[in-house]
Amino acid sequence: MLEAERQRNDTLDELVALLQQLIKKSGTNRTRLAERTGFPRQQVSRAVNGREVPSPDLADAFDVVFGCNGRIRHLRDEAHREKRARRLGAEPPRRDKAQPSPQSSVPKEGQELGLQATLPITPSPLPGRGPSNGPIGVGDPREARATDRRDALRAMALGTAALGPVAADLSRSIAGADPDPLSVDLAEAHIHRIAAAYRVTPHGELMDALGPEWQNIERILDRRVSPPVRARLTLIAGQYAFYLGTLAFDLGDDDTARSLLRVASQHADETKQLLPARSPRRSDVLLLDGSVAAIRSSVAYFNRAYSEAADIAAQAREGAHPFALPILAGCEARAAALAHRPDDARAALADMQEHLWDGAVMPGPNPGDAAFIHGFLAVALAHVGDGVQAEQHARVGLDLEIAANPDHYVQIGGKHNALCRAYLRRPEPDPEAAADAARHALLTVDGRPNRTVIQQAGQMWRQMDGKWPELPTVRDLGEIVQTSRRALESGPGDPASACA
Repeated sequence: MLEAERQRNDTLDELVALLQQLIKKSGTNRTRLAERTGFPRQQVSRAVNGREVPSPDLADAFDVVFGCNGRIRHLRDEAHREKRARRLGAEPPRRDKAQPSPQSSVPKEGQELGLQATLPITPSPLPGRGPSNGPIGVGDPREARATDRRDALRAMALGTAALGPVAADLSRSIAGADPDPLSVDLAEAHIHRIAAAYRVTPHGELMDALGPEWQNIERILDRRVSPPVRARLTLIAGQYAFYLGTLAFDLGDDDTARSLLRVASQHADETKQLLPARSPRRSDVLLLDGSVAAIRSSVAYFNRAYSEAADIAAQAREGAHPFALPILAGCEARAAALAHRPDDARAALADMQEHLWDGAVMPGPNPGDAAFIHGFLAVALAHVGDGVQAEQHARVGLDLEIAANPDHYVQIGGKHNALCRAYLRRPEPDPEAAADAARHALLTVDGRPNRTVIQQAGQMWRQMDGKWPELPTVRDLGEIVQTSRRALESGPGDPASACA
């Protein structure tokens, strides 16, 4: 399979050229470089080849080994900023030209890896050998060497004195880069509060609150925070990006959703590199991966890319976190049914039912609980033409959702839509009952417009209007659909989970 083309990053290209030049000049290779830095060879190779921006710690290690006095770290930080800017479609920040040039950081010929060539490479003559033995006279090369050594020592003393304040400032900067531990703890706790309140909180307010909080965490990550704190904050930033991407999708802004979900996925990948192999937080990263896949599948599904939606969910379902697994199975089933892959749809439905989630709500999409299971059974079975069974599951799912919490307005609206679809897929369709169910779905989200509920109700109204335009209930539904669409297009409202 061909690798996807790497996003343009001029600063990363400059950094790669510098690293490759340093490796050649120093007479080393990537294996030795990995041993000297203490980082895995694969990670070193990815940095040297330009496949990824090196981590801050790896860039610092390169600076120490090659003696580049911070040049590599500076280029790494600028490459990271350029990557983020281009990823979000913004203009890359203007380059800082005050840093030393790459050429000034390249070791001279004969310099050992990681050592500065401050002493002559050619050894001095030994006593008793050759014409240099005896008192130093005018023109004797030993006099020049002695003068060079004195000058070098004086320069070294002056240079050391100048470096003292620089080192002190750097030490204070590193020591003060980490936010206080309580703030990190509170940020993690806030993610869990968002998960618990997501289905009942006005989502316009949630969008307004999450955006600035996410940007603040990203600014902290631009500092030289310690690796353990970086791992925690990177995961939190990924979870924020996931929720913001879900909100953007539910408001119908799919381009923004795709960008934010990509950021969330990149944060998940970075967190994996930062965490120890046996860290319990790896389970949280696995959940974030599955959550992102579920919403990416939903974006494809609501854009009628059904095969893509099914494939995204199916690939993520393998080894998924238990919380995400039934959600992914449901997303795959509904998409596979419309992609004319009924066997895949039924296999995914069986997996969904087998892995019903009955635990606490976790950071991610809406839980794959019993109400979710019956709702997605209704959707998928209706898609394959089994309207009778679909109606039974839709009724059970609606009752369970209302019993769980009558304020789950998006989920309840989705169950009404599932019932509408089931009425239309009966052997003898009931358009009046279907129109009434879709009307209830739209009224449930009235004042809190949601893309998934409005789009599905609108699609089913078009079907009914094409076959039964004379029915008053169908005409009335058309007016409500138009009003709901205008409310959604007018600006941020109250979106909720995609997998409803």
